[in-house]
Amino acid sequence: MFNGRFNGPEQYRRNTMRLMKFFRTEDGSVLVLSSILLLAVIAALGLAIDVGNIRFTQRRLQSAADAAALAAALQVSNCGWQSCTSMQTAVKTAMTENGFAGATVTADCSGWGGSTGLVVVVNDPPCLQGASDPNHGNTNYVEVVASEQVPTFFASLLGRRSFVVPARAEAKRTPNPNCVYALDPTGGNAITVDVLAAITSTCGIVDESNAWNALSCNLIAAVSAPSVEVTGGTQGLLCLPSTTPRTGMPVPTPADPLSGLTKPTMPSCGVSTSSPYHGSSNPVTVLLGSATFYPDGAYCGGITIAAGANVTFMPGTYTLKSVGGLLGPQGGLSIALLSNVTGTGVTFYNYGPYGGITFLAPLVSLGGVNLSAPTSGPLACVLFYQDPGNTSQATLIGAPSWNTVLEGAYYFPDANVLYAASLPVKYNMLVAKDIEFLALTGGGSFSNDQSSIPNGCPFSGGGSVLVQ
Repeated sequence: MFNGRFNGPEQYRRNTMRLMKFFRTEDGSVLVLSSILLLAVIAALGLAIDVGNIRFTQRRLQSAADAAALAAALQVSNCGWQSCTSMQTAVKTAMTENGFAGATVTADCSGWGGSTGLVVVVNDPPCLQGASDPNHGNTNYVEVVASEQVPTFFASLLGRRSFVVPARAEAKRTPNPNCVYALDPTGGNAITVDVLAAITSTCGIVDESNAWNALSCNLIAAVSAPSVEVTGGTQGLLCLPSTTPRTGMPVPTPADPLSGLTKPTMPSCGVSTSSPYHGSSNPVTVLLGSATFYPDGAYCGGITIAAGANVTFMPGTYTLKSVGGLLGPQGGLSIALLSNVTGTGVTFYNYGPYGGITFLAPLVSLGGVNLSAPTSGPLACVLFYQDPGNTSQATLIGAPSWNTVLEGAYYFPDANVLYAASLPVKYNMLVAKDIEFLALTGGGSFSNDQSSIPNGCPFSGGGSVLVQ
């Protein structure tokens, strides 16, 4: 047997021969085979550890991506249909809460933005999978793709030091279940239902005032809605609500479901003095005759459509700004009786700071008003948008028998609204500081059917749900 000493070539030859003889014996063969098997077992165990670690990380990463997609979908209305800062912040927070801190969050439809470290891409609308994704290009959906490099323990011995683990999730924003909001935080009669008025709604009503008389429902008035939630209390005599208001309810989050809307850019005053109008630097009044309006420039001094006028508004956003005059500041939008007005895909942004929106529906079949909001873009579903700095009262009155259609959201966050419009529309929403429902036309009606709006309305207050 080899004695560990080396005493020259002859001794080396004899020791080598002894080793070869040993391995040719049964004991030697067993030792070689055992060594090989042991190495195989160690390699298999190492591979199993690496694979297990990768799969474990992938499951954790998928759960984090799911949570991030749900969080991102809740920010759709605040981002104007783009992967904005608040959406990326929500994604990063969700990843951190699920054990993946320090993520680099980007919006990149060309790919994952790299594979170094922890990378998360959020896109609204989804775009990375192209036409193979049924939700591709739908701004009501959000996709989140996360990837992380996972180091290996044993595969690194073979030159593979890490694997990139991916995870992908899609979520969509669910519609807001409410469509009538009174935002006044403390005032009494934030919502008033006048004598004989009747309110019918397929979506909820929210009164955020904490006053003891936040909601006032008067003699033989009626309210029918899936829910009526009041932060404060209610008062009324012989009110006939088919839906019992729930009082003491917390103010929803967000309190104002339209607060995330991006204000339109205020263009310069136009210079038009006659039809076709492309904005104006003075009040525009249409008496009798026909006129066509375009949304190119601001209408400084507002627009008044008098009886007998026949007016067409071309698609776009109309900005209304008040100006001083002999009779005081003039601005806003006024549509009088016996007028005929049409406009598809229009939004009226009433900057003010003076002048409200007054809409008196025509009382005879000689006239009619048909206005509908855009169905796409950051102001999808928004028909009237009054700047929070404009406190001028709005009056909206209409009925099907009066040839009236006002489809879209009516937003007056710091103003009182007088409302009496029972309309044949699939979608409408009213958000105002205070609301008074008049008995004219029965009171008012509201619907939350967004089936005709391809990507839904970009309003907060709803929820989110995973779709992939």
